[in-house]
Amino acid sequence: MKLQFFFLSAIFLIFTGCSKMQIEDFTNKGPEFIPQEYFNGKLTAYGMVKDRSGKIIKTFKGDLVGSWDKNGVGTLDEKFVYDNGEKQTRVWTLTPTGDKTFIGTAGDIVGEAEMIANGNTVMIDYTMRVPYNDSTIDINVKDWLHLQEDGVILNHTKMKKFGFTVGELVITIIKE
Repeated sequence: MKLQFFFLSAIFLIFTGCSKMQIEDFTNKGPEFIPQEYFNGKLTAYGMVKDRSGKIIKTFKGDLVGSWDKNGVGTLDEKFVYDNGEKQTRVWTLTPTGDKTFIGTAGDIVGEAEMIANGNTVMIDYTMRVPYNDSTIDINVKDWLHLQEDGVILNHTKMKKFGFTVGELVITIIKE
């Protein structure tokens, strides 16, 4: 009987431990994250880049400016400065495809990014081309941005290659 209980408990833990976070998990969670409102104006980001073992390899500060045109297309201009002096710019174009869905494009994004807002969360799923040695590689990225009661966004990101986590980002975004 004890062995049977142990076996059933192990199976339960295996299946529940393997469940992945889904955007639907945030339905009815507040405050509601409306990208057109939050990504409008100036924002400041503070973050860190971790390698696959969890070691912090870089920190950065970002100045972001968002705007939306009369057709509902958004632009998010991101300028980052890393602790090693490296600078990076990315300009996102966010095109609405539905009520809370968007297609995002940027210079270092391969193809199109899928962006979905639900409850207090935005999920962005995309492939990013990053420098590697004397070439580039494509990394699969999934951003999770969670709007907090005080208007701060907590962002955590997994970066994967061939299904294996190769890095993570942790970012706090503050709207001015």
